[in-house]
Amino acid sequence: AQLRIGSLQGNKRLLENFSKRGLKSVILIGGGEPTIYPYFEEVVKFLKKLSLQVGIVSNGTTFKKIENICHLLNKKDWIRLSLDASTNETFQKIHRPRVRVTLDEITAGVKKIRQKNPNLQIGYSFLIIGDDKKVNNVPLVKNIGEIAQTARLAKESGFNYLSLKPFINPEGKRETVINQKNLKEIKEEIKKAKKFEDDNFKVMESINLLCFYDRTLKKIIQQQPRICHAQFFRSVVIPAGIYSCSLWRGFANTKIAKSNQKLDEKYYRNLHKNKEKLINTFNAKETCKEVDCLYAPLNCWIEELINSPEKIKALKPIDDFNDYFL
Repeated sequence: AQLRIGSLQGNKRLLENFSKRGLKSVILIGGGEPTIYPYFEEVVKFLKKLSLQVGIVSNGTTFKKIENICHLLNKKDWIRLSLDASTNETFQKIHRPRVRVTLDEITAGVKKIRQKNPNLQIGYSFLIIGDDKKVNNVPLVKNIGEIAQTARLAKESGFNYLSLKPFINPEGKRETVINQKNLKEIKEEIKKAKKFEDDNFKVMESINLLCFYDRTLKKIIQQQPRICHAQFFRSVVIPAGIYSCSLWRGFANTKIAKSNQKLDEKYYRNLHKNKEKLINTFNAKETCKEVDCLYAPLNCWIEELINSPEKIKALKPIDDFNDYFL
């Protein structure tokens, strides 16, 4: 039988090939819920067999599957749950889970995982939704007033950190907009949330949220170089194909390869050829000029190293937080 992307054996072959070519880590993430994939547990086992670092982003609705594999994960691996609420009422309205599960059940599950694997890094992800936010013309539930209470809940439930991120327009130019009223509310809530911080728990604001406080940072992250160097280090595999950017996944402008193709040497040659071509032709300075991209500082830094290669000698390793995809 021919191996194709999407099949279990095809996915394994793809991962194995990428690993041999230098792949170091894999994030299992949606545009859907990764744990509902029938072979989720088997894929995690395979990734660890390849000695890859593993990150899992889940909404927690099928938490038992994560509990089943948590013993395989080490301190460099991480789990981040996209919960976006401090109350079950808000959680249900935002996520509308298809299975019967409550926020209390999910946080209780974290405590079980913490008992089984005390060294595992677990994050509580909170997408900040302000006034008048919509997806497909459907209004979303405002949750700004729950930020501080979420910090309390996350800390008491055994999470290592609360990750706060702003809502990004899912269509068009992918811009991030926060009105002044909401920004004031966010600042007040975060100030209260940070009172729960200690050596074992942190409240972390994403770069594209921090830029709304710091106009200099805002200017930096919207000054992309023409080439997005971050695309060289990462690929996004989804049912529609392989893409070079998580923000633009599903869009034609970052598509590297189609899905359901035969995995052979010709495929891999074309894959790397297409990726190189896309990196050189994708104009991040123009395409992403409205995007508050967390990889913009990385791109500018790499551009600086390219122009001044002697600076590479001065680089020093730092303590690894592991989960940079915040």
